[in-house]
Amino acid sequence: MTQRDRPAAAPPAAPAAAPALLVVAPGGADPDGLFRELAARQDYQLGYGATLASAEEDLRARPVALLIASPGVSVADVGRLLASRDRLRPGIPVLVIRYRQAEEPPAWARKGVGVLRCPLLPEALSRSVDVVLGLAGTADGGPRSGR
Repeated sequence: MTQRDRPAAAPPAAPAAAPALLVVAPGGADPDGLFRELAARQDYQLGYGATLASAEEDLRARPVALLIASPGVSVADVGRLLASRDRLRPGIPVLVIRYRQAEEPPAWARKGVGVLRCPLLPEALSRSVDVVLGLAGTADGGPRSGR
């Protein structure tokens, strides 16, 4: 077979877009530095929603791989966030960060919500995100490459 007879090589696959993480945090900020590690990672796109309305807007506007509710989000607002998720993007995993003694309704477990308790150990949130997204699967079906 000559060089001319060989089939053309397929063009290299475009790199997959980094999964988008949407943090719902009153004020849209990270005053405690809770999300600093995630923000520094290049394999995720981290966005903030200061209100439920802005989070809903993000859910409508772009693909979101994971919703994260900061400790300042009330139980009622987490319920509203779950309703928005179910309506706009069913199946997106949700992590809720709660203070140690904060309420955690049993309905959250039935809806597949993961709960992390503060104070978080270093890298606990980052590793939890990796696990949740790994369990949810990836576009190519293979494991995520970590950092």
